[in-house]
Order: sequence, then C-alpha cells, then structure tokens
Amino acid sequence: MNNKQNTGEFSELADLLANTEMDGSAYRERIFNRLKSKLESGAIQANYIQGSGIHMKKNKWKAVAVSAAAVICLCGIFSTTSYAQDMIQSILARFQVGNMVITQYDKELPAAEVNKGAAQEQSARSERPQREAPKNMSLQDARKATGIAFPAPAWLSEHYQLANCVVQGDHMIEVQYKKDSEFMSLLISKGGNNGIGTTGEVKKEAIGGTTVYFANGIVLWEHDGFTYELYQMTEKDFDNETLGKIITSLSSK
Repeated sequence: MNNKQNTGEFSELADLLANTEMDGSAYRERIFNRLKSKLESGAIQANYIQGSGIHMKKNKWKAVAVSAAAVICLCGIFSTTSYAQDMIQSILARFQVGNMVITQYDKELPAAEVNKGAAQEQSARSERPQREAPKNMSLQDARKATGIAFPAPAWLSEHYQLANCVVQGDHMIEVQYKKDSEFMSLLISKGGNNGIGTTGEVKKEAIGGTTVYFANGIVLWEHDGFTYELYQMTEKDFDNETLGKIITSLSSK
C-alpha cells in the first residue's frame, strides 16, 4: 500500500501565496479558507512512515502544528500564556562600568517568587547577631580597615561635610556627605560582580576625560580599577561641570 504525497497539487496555493498582497484582510481570509479546505478534505495529509510492514500515520499533533504555523504566518498571530509572557524579558542593551553591569529592559521584570527554603534561610540570617557598623569613620579609617587605598573626591570634601564611611562587605566602601538638608552617598568598589536593571533611559557622556553613565538616578563611572556610584538626595542634581570637578579631584591621599 502506497500513499505518496503529490506536491504538484499545491502549485496553485503556492502561486497564490507568492503573488498575493498581504495587506488586505480579505486576501488573508481567502488564503486561510483555501488552506483549511485542503486540510479538511485530506489534500494535505501527514506523511506516512513504514513500521513492521505496516504504513502508520505520524502523530496528529504534527499536522496541527503545521496548520497553526501557517495561520501564524498568514495572520501575524502569536500568543503565549501569561506565565511565559512574564518570563520573557527583552534586553535592549547592556553596559559594563567597571565591576557593574547595567541591563536595560523594555518592560518591568516580574516579581521574584521566594520559595519556602529561601525564606527560612533569610529568616535564619536575620536572627544571627549583626556586627554594628563603625561610627564616624574617616577616609583614612576606612582605608585602614579595608586595606584598600581607594581614591575619594577632594572636591566633595571641600564643599560638603564628610558624614561617615561605612564598610560594605569585602569590596565596597560607602562614603557619605552632607550639607544642610542635602545628602549624598558615594559607593566605591573594586572586584566582585554587581549589577542593576532598568527600564528607563541609560545615558552615556564623556566628562572630564571619563565615560560617565546615568541610570535610575545614579551616576556611575570607573577610575583606576574602582567603580563609583553616586546617589544624590539634593534639590538639584550636579551638572556635568560639577561632575567633572568631582571626577578629576579623585585622590587616595
């Protein structure tokens, strides 16, 4: 028993697909109905395979997949489950700033689900005794405590009061500045891997001979192997001229 597919039967459909303008819905409907009719009449059939001397049809889902693919191509229809839509994230761009990776997305990330085991581990960590951060550390105290001779901006020390230095793990120091109601935090890190995500604009500018990035209200740059993240809580953000003075005044003295 033989059942060979006659591809010549589809020449008319092939010509129609090749020569028809796809802008009009009437044409798409005509092609769809023609394809649907051939599927229902058996003109388009699933291939046959030989097994133990008996001809057996392949699984029907393959034919369904073919027809579904045709409908998608003709009508431009694509749908996913809500779960899949949440999991698919379109990355627009990535930017490397020292040890920091800025990832720009085209939509908000789904909220992460914390499983029971992770929640229990987090609870256990929170119950452990916490070491208090040193109070009123100077730049020299922070360098001595970490063994890292990190450069700090002399311009900020001249125009703002050094509020404190806080050691954040093995690779990061937070230097805090204040003046009246203004407050800013400068995170200085070296080594390790850090990252932030944003759906907003990521700007890149050359300031003071240094490439500076702006993302999520943070100013980021790299200097001598150190990564700097400037967080401002001021009435007005620094302009490029002021940022240039901060960057060019970096010193480990």
